Amino acid sequence: MDALRELDRLGEQVTYVEGDRVVEEGAAAERVCVVCKGTLKLTTSSRDGRLLLLRIAGPGDVLGLASALKGTIYESTAEALEECEVRVMDREDFLRFMEEFRGVGLNSAETVAREYGTAVTSARRLALSGSAAGRLASVLLDWGRTRAGRAAAEAGDVEGPLRFRMPLTHEELGHMAGISRETATRALTKMKAEGLIEIEGERIVLPSPEKLERLYC
Repeated sequence: MDALRELDRLGEQVTYVEGDRVVEEGAAAERVCVVCKGTLKLTTSSRDGRLLLLRIAGPGDVLGLASALKGTIYESTAEALEECEVRVMDREDFLRFMEEFRGVGLNSAETVAREYGTAVTSARRLALSGSAAGRLASVLLDWGRTRAGRAAAEAGDVEGPLRFRMPLTHEELGHMAGISRETATRALTKMKAEGLIEIEGERIVLPSPEKLERLYC
């Protein structure tokens, strides 16, 4: 409780609307941002300007932590997908906060480990998937298991269909898989015709994740 009270005292609560950038790739990592409400997309770019969508951040995620700990520049951009509430703290204040509360340091280490895991997953997807459709299927499976897995585990249903919200456009999904928008749309259409995915607005259902993985990954 002492840590929560101290966190509430640090920095300020900032509201961002869709399209706002909370942190920007290449800028000095002078602050740490804790997501309190809403979702953001994290992207990184190549030298020729191509984007790779790394992951979606939500409540509880810490943005820019690894870069702030190293005192370097942000390695990715965080852009709001909807209205978001974010606790923004000065880097030096957050480092003192970590020193004062041991649990914060442990949680911070877990956050950095998750960022590393995301980077490994993205690299594996781009380097090892044999086809564009396979890379897209990997994105959907990773997303579904992350987003729907917790709710399924709490309900005691660790198998069966994956149901989750997908706020990304076909172009953004393509960025996440390293393919074009047109290729992503064709692959989604084919998977839908095969009964491997169901799409209703922003809701996606993977009726048989194991079959999707077996056929495409």
